[in-house]
Amino acid sequence: MYFWTCWYTKRYRLIIYLALAVALVILGTLPAGMENHGGHWTFPKIVTPGHVRIIWEEGVDHTVGILLLFMLFAAADLGALAMGEDAKRRDIDFLLTRPRPRRYFVWTSWLAGITELVPLMLIPVLTSVLVMFLMSHAVSPGPLLTRCAEIFALAAAMYALAFVLSVLTRSAQSGFQLAAFVIVVYAGIFYARGEVWFLYSWPPYRYYGAFALFDLPSQGFRFANLVCMVMATLALPLIADLSFRRRDL
Repeated sequence: MYFWTCWYTKRYRLIIYLALAVALVILGTLPAGMENHGGHWTFPKIVTPGHVRIIWEEGVDHTVGILLLFMLFAAADLGALAMGEDAKRRDIDFLLTRPRPRRYFVWTSWLAGITELVPLMLIPVLTSVLVMFLMSHAVSPGPLLTRCAEIFALAAAMYALAFVLSVLTRSAQSGFQLAAFVIVVYAGIFYARGEVWFLYSWPPYRYYGAFALFDLPSQGFRFANLVCMVMATLALPLIADLSFRRRDL
C-alpha cells in the first residue's frame, strides 16, 4: 500500500527528527525546575504551590517555543520530500503503471505526511509533561494543549505549502527553499513591527506573531481563524493534484 510506503521510505528521517525533538524538549524543560546554588545546578525540594506554578509556566513556555520552530522546519522538510523526492528519482514513472489514478498518489502522499507529523508533535509533548510532573509532582498544563493544537495547525499548513511547491517546481530542494522563505518573511514582518515572533511574554499567556492569527478579537468565534487555516491546508493539495494530473511524465 502506497500509504505505508511513504512512511517506510522516510522512517530513518522520522526517527532522527523524533529523537531530536525529545532531546530538545527535555533540555528545554529541565531548567524550569532547577536552581543554581554555589555554581551548581540542583533540583530543589518543592514546598509551595507557587513553585509548582513557576515550573509549569516556564516549562510550557520552553516547550511551546521549541516545538514551534521544530515543527515548522520538520513540516517543510517532510512536505518537500513527499512528492518532490519521488519526482526527482523518477519513481513516479513506475507508480503510474499501477492501476491507480494520479489523484490517488497525490492525496495518499499528502495524508501520509500529515500523519507523520502526529508522533513528532505528540511524543515530545508527553515527554515534556512527564518531565514537569517528575519535577513538581503535579499536573498543571495551562495553555499547553491549546497552543500545541495551534502549532500542529501551523505545521500542517506549512507541510501542505511545501508539498504544493515541490510538486509545482518538480523539485524537493526548490519546494523546501520556497517554504523556508515563507517562514523567514512571516517572521520578518513581525520583527519589522517591533514584535518578537517566537518568544513568550507572560503573564498573560501570549506568543507574539506566531499565534497572533488565532488570538485576534475580531474572529467570528474563538477558533474561527484556526478553522480557516485547516480548510486552507485541505485545499492546497487540490492545486498539487491539478498540476500533477496535467504533468507530462
